This record gives sequence, structure tokens and C-alpha cells, in this order.
Amino acid sequence: MPVFDQGYQHWKGTLSGHAGRWLAIARQGIKAQLRNRRTKYLVIAAWTPALILAGFLALWGLFEQKADVLKPFMDVIKTILPLEIFEGPRTFRSSLWTLAFDAFLWIETGLALILVLLVGPDLISQDLRYNAIPLYLSRPLLRFQYFLGKLGVIVGFLSMVTVVPAFIAYVVGITFSLDWSVVQDTWRVLVGSVVYGLVVAISCGLIMLAFSSLSRNSRAVAMLWVALWLISGVIAGALVDSTRNRFDDPATAGKESERWWALSFGANLNRIREAALNTPEAYRQVVSAFQSAAAQAAEMAQGQMAGRNRGPFGLPFGPRNRPPATPPPPAHPMEPPQMFASRINPPFPWTWSAGILGGLSLLSVLVLSNRIKSLDRLR
Repeated sequence: MPVFDQGYQHWKGTLSGHAGRWLAIARQGIKAQLRNRRTKYLVIAAWTPALILAGFLALWGLFEQKADVLKPFMDVIKTILPLEIFEGPRTFRSSLWTLAFDAFLWIETGLALILVLLVGPDLISQDLRYNAIPLYLSRPLLRFQYFLGKLGVIVGFLSMVTVVPAFIAYVVGITFSLDWSVVQDTWRVLVGSVVYGLVVAISCGLIMLAFSSLSRNSRAVAMLWVALWLISGVIAGALVDSTRNRFDDPATAGKESERWWALSFGANLNRIREAALNTPEAYRQVVSAFQSAAAQAAEMAQGQMAGRNRGPFGLPFGPRNRPPATPPPPAHPMEPPQMFASRINPPFPWTWSAGILGGLSLLSVLVLSNRIKSLDRLR
């Protein structure tokens, strides 16, 4: 194709500095992806859990104040919550906020992985397919700025569904609490949510960009992402089930076999979230309150049954007329239930997950630096 000389053309726009060049790539990439209906609908759907989180925090703030709006429902709430939480809700404020944000971020993580699947495959593979990288690098643009702009597209979308809604829900919770001490009790929840959101955005963004640079076929890139996400979880689950039967002691078997979840990409993200929010301590406090209430209810039921075993004049019933006794309480009533055992006692330390995600991110950077060369090295 011939290039015709058009002469000098004066630039009438505003000039920007070198530091903001990557923003042009990120801004145009986000605009282009928002034209996709599936991406737009997924972002809108991802805000539904945020609305639920904000509603829960608002209701909890009203419950702490014993607001008149909730007075018709206080009897129902009293039957659901343990007496310890019902009478002292501010004591459990930090724990319940932590569990609420943990559930919210757990849902958003799954939606974020799907969002990366929609947004990420075309970011570099399309440039390779249409040979657009020489056009990028022929301008005053460094490879680092090119990578940062492409990463900014993924970070921007993931921030829309994790960091931004978490911050808005936190502000709503503070507004309805009408007590500035809530900031002192819950600021770690906001910091942990932001840190976790950035970890998910940066690690998932670097890995997806590395996959996108490996092939010009966007479908192959999408299959690599699905393999990392789903197949790693399937392999980890199979190893957990296969090693659980090798130990005679169930406690030892569960502790040793659960460590294989470190091979799952999603499990490592969940472990980072638990460490950032300190969810084990929150689960321990809330589960302990529910177990104490259950133990008191069992004691009261046992005392009532013992009173029923008395006949006229306080004499005990004979063995033939004695009602069936209630089953004895468990030997260790304060042990956590099986469904919360892994939440309170994680199967492996969070440093393992940090090392694995950091290693994958570093490997992704090496792949990107090898696949995308400078203009003078292009052939």
C-alpha cells in the first residue's frame, strides 16, 4: 500500500505527558468492550450482590440502634439470632461485617473470572492476528506502557465488580449505623476488600494477557483460561478424595488431604481473601455464639425432660412408664461443625497461595516480555 505525503498538519488537541499514554489504550479498550452486550449485562448483574450487601449492612445498622422500623420484626429476629448477638450486636459488628463482605467477594470472584473470559482473550491475540503491534510500538510508546494499557482494561472491569461496589456498600453501612465507632471497628474490612480486589485484578490480568499473547486464536486463549480455572479445581478435588482414604485417623486424613486444594487456582484466590479479611476469626466468634445458644437450649430441654420423668408427688416414674430420654449432648459441644471446620482452620497457610499466585504472575511477565518484542526486533 503506498503512503502519500500529505504535508504538515498542525495538532489542535491537548498534549499529555508520557506517564498517561497507557491510559489511552485502557480507555479505548474499556469502551470497545462495553459495546459487547454480554460484557455489559454481566457487569450489571455483578452489582446485584453489592445491592444485597448494602441492604444487609443497612439493616444491621438499624438493628444495632433498635430502630422503630424493625420493632414489628424483633420477635422473629430474636428467635433466629442467639441471645448473645441479639443483646450485644455491636460486639459482633466486625465479625458479621467480615462474613458479609466475604460472601460478597466470594460471589464476585466467580463473576470476575467469567468477566475476564469475556474481556481478556482479544486484548493481545487480536493485535497479533491483525499485526497491529508494530503500529503501537512505532509511536512514542514503550512495551511497558503497552502492557500496562492492556492490563488496565482488565483491572478496570474487575474493579467495577469488586472494589467499587465494596466501597459503596461500606459507605452505605456507615451511613445507616449513625455511629462513627463503626469506622474504627470495620476499617480493616474495607482495606482487606480493596487489597483482595487488586490481587484478583492484577494476577488474573497478567495471566490472561500471557495466554492472549500465546495464540492468535481467541478461542484457544479462552480454553486456556477455562483449563486454569476449572481443570485445576477438578485435579485438586480428585487428589483430595484419593488421599483421604490413606489415613486411619479421620482428623489426620482431612488435614493432610485438604492441602491438595493449593493446586486449585480458585482455592488460592479464596485463601487470599480469607487472609485479607481475617475470616477464620470472624467465623470462630459467630459459630461459637450459635453453639453456646444451642448448648443452652439443649440443657433447658434436658431439664424439662427430667421434670417430666417425675410422677405424682415428685416421685420418679417406673421403668415401664418412663418416657424416652433425650439423646446425650455431644462430647465436644464447642467443636465447630464440619461445614465450618475448614473456614475456621484453613487447610494450608495463605503464604502458599501468595507464592503460587506471585509465581504465576512472574511467569506471565516473562512470557509477555518474550512474546511481544520491541520494534527493532520484529521480523
